[in-house]
Amino acid sequence: MKPPLKPLLSAALFAAGLSFATPALADGKVTCRSGPKPQWQDIKQLEAKLLREGWTIRKSKIARDCYEVYGKTPEGDNVESFHHPVTLQKILVLKRGRELFRAAGY
Repeated sequence: MKPPLKPLLSAALFAAGLSFATPALADGKVTCRSGPKPQWQDIKQLEAKLLREGWTIRKSKIARDCYEVYGKTPEGDNVESFHHPVTLQKILVLKRGRELFRAAGY
């Protein structure tokens, strides 16, 4: 007797979906513990700081309680980075979901 096809197909599709979703979840545990928004510096200040350091910025936005920046580092890596909105400290830098840098305590 053959096993039912529908449950096997559903399980296979679920497993395939998880394999595609994993890289997108790479930053899921990032938290900046940044406090109330009135204390945050303007995101333009972060952009100016990164530009002075030699970064190229494609996009910046608020992501949960961090500033998220998509751009190119001075070393030429295309990255996604997370920064503390109050101190502008670099918290996490990812390249294609692989962690390049994580600040101590984060």
